[in-house]
Amino acid sequence: MEEYSTTVRVSGFVLGSLMFQHLNSDSDAEGLFIGESLGEENSKITDSQTDHIQFVHTINIQKHVTCRRTHSFYNNACEVDKEKIKQILSNFKEENVIGWYRQRRNSSQQMTLKEQLVHQNLRKVWPHQELIFLLLTPSDGTSSGSTHRLEYTAFIWNGSQYSSVPVSISNLGMLDQHDYWRVSATCPSLSHCQAVKKHRTKFFCSDDDLREVEKVSDMNDALLDEMKTVSEKVEKSERLVEKLQADITELKEAIRKRKKKHQDCDDIEKSTSNEPKENLLLCAALRALFPNAPSLRTQTLTVQGFPVLELCCSTDHGIDIPTRLPLVLEPERGMRKRKASRGGLLKQKSHVTGMSNKRKNTIDPNESDSGSDTEIEMTSPNASNSPVF
Repeated sequence: MEEYSTTVRVSGFVLGSLMFQHLNSDSDAEGLFIGESLGEENSKITDSQTDHIQFVHTINIQKHVTCRRTHSFYNNACEVDKEKIKQILSNFKEENVIGWYRQRRNSSQQMTLKEQLVHQNLRKVWPHQELIFLLLTPSDGTSSGSTHRLEYTAFIWNGSQYSSVPVSISNLGMLDQHDYWRVSATCPSLSHCQAVKKHRTKFFCSDDDLREVEKVSDMNDALLDEMKTVSEKVEKSERLVEKLQADITELKEAIRKRKKKHQDCDDIEKSTSNEPKENLLLCAALRALFPNAPSLRTQTLTVQGFPVLELCCSTDHGIDIPTRLPLVLEPERGMRKRKASRGGLLKQKSHVTGMSNKRKNTIDPNESDSGSDTEIEMTSPNASNSPVF
């Protein structure tokens, strides 16, 4: 929320000078105002509003330049003559003109049409300045003339019409001391410059500075150097602290990642420990001993207790059987030896049987019995075909 306000501020001695001019003249008077225009931006924070901004425009009247007669800088058609204004201002600069005034006796506080036209033409001469018009209407307070009354109103053009703005007297009435501080300095006069020039050698140096100010400036420079040195040390320490904080943050991040990695590994180990592990050596041994029996290499059974062939292990684990499981190959070697020995015994038995048939014709029955005994012994039940584990 934004708020704009304009205030005209005049000192008491300037207003008193205008009143004195009225008392010493028998007719209306007019002139120009010298001063400056200031703008301030104030922010007011309340419980209900946090962005209340107030723009305060203050027009300070520092001096007035009185014209010798009315219509001195404009003609009957209210056209302003800039050369006449320069003559009236004399030593004052044109950019310091902030408006003009007019004193009318025994009249109302309203701008006439002539005054409005003159003000519009003055605004054309200084288009970048916000000019004011101060109307003063003195009148007699009593019939005897012992008491006088002076009414004053300031007018300003706001784009569509003239509106009155409040006028504040700096040293008149119950005002705060801050009002004196905010009043700008008056325009220098010739006597003021002469007085300062006469006594400046007692208080000022060659470079127009006070003597005490030079000493204070030297002390201020020394303090600034010390402050600069301390600031550099503080800056270095702050940089070091920032670097250490960055290292600490990096280490914390590395520790956090490592903890997360260990936690993930522990979770994987826990999940794998809950699952049944496969005995690789047993699976390889069963594959070597019973290559045509895949039902022995499954860990899943049906409800009836039969192995599930679809879930049998068909993976070659790459285990070196002769190196890792040498005992598994011994039954196979024994079976090969027994087969070889059985073949020899069968050949020997057939040879012995042929010989016994030849001898039957020459040997008595008793000898035949002994031959049968021999045959029985050679076919003893010790030669078994079952594998040994």
